[in-house]
Amino acid sequence: MTPVNRPDLTSHLVDEAARILVEDGPDGLSLRKLATAAGVSTMPVYTLFGDKQGLLAAMHREGFRRLGEALAAVPVTDEPLTDVIALGLAYRAVALAGPHLYGLMFGRIAPGFTPSPEDRAAADLTYRPLVEGVERCQAAGVFVSGDPERMALHLWAVAHGMVSLELNNQTGGEDTYLEALGYAGVPFLA
Repeated sequence: MTPVNRPDLTSHLVDEAARILVEDGPDGLSLRKLATAAGVSTMPVYTLFGDKQGLLAAMHREGFRRLGEALAAVPVTDEPLTDVIALGLAYRAVALAGPHLYGLMFGRIAPGFTPSPEDRAAADLTYRPLVEGVERCQAAGVFVSGDPERMALHLWAVAHGMVSLELNNQTGGEDTYLEALGYAGVPFLA
């Protein structure tokens, strides 16, 4: 049996639930099945999540918590373009470390799940470091002036697309990813 240490247990359950969700689909995910797969009784699972929608919401929150934490850990240096690339690498690392959660965060893996407005707002905050990185590139004269939100959206779309392709074994590794990020930034170079 897994020890009932709440933060560790929640993280363990979220990861296990994400694995079940991908392997068995949304209809194959239940709190009872999760408890069995995680090696815990049903009581802590129901206590932590309440029901399947509560579990999906917790998975969504945890995925974005991890992403936000990884992006916040990227140091701000005197090289803003290097920092933007580091943000892209951190984004990729989170996706590769938790591909099952990534599918829930950015896909329609659980068609009946819709994040609450509060959870959506918290998820949206993970986008801010990229916008701020673009703003720093503009202030340093590395990027042209323009709407930093639109530029960040373009960069994120490329990063997201490349990660999604990589998770589906349709493109290769970090070198290909970095090359795509480089090409994505070319239109914005001053």
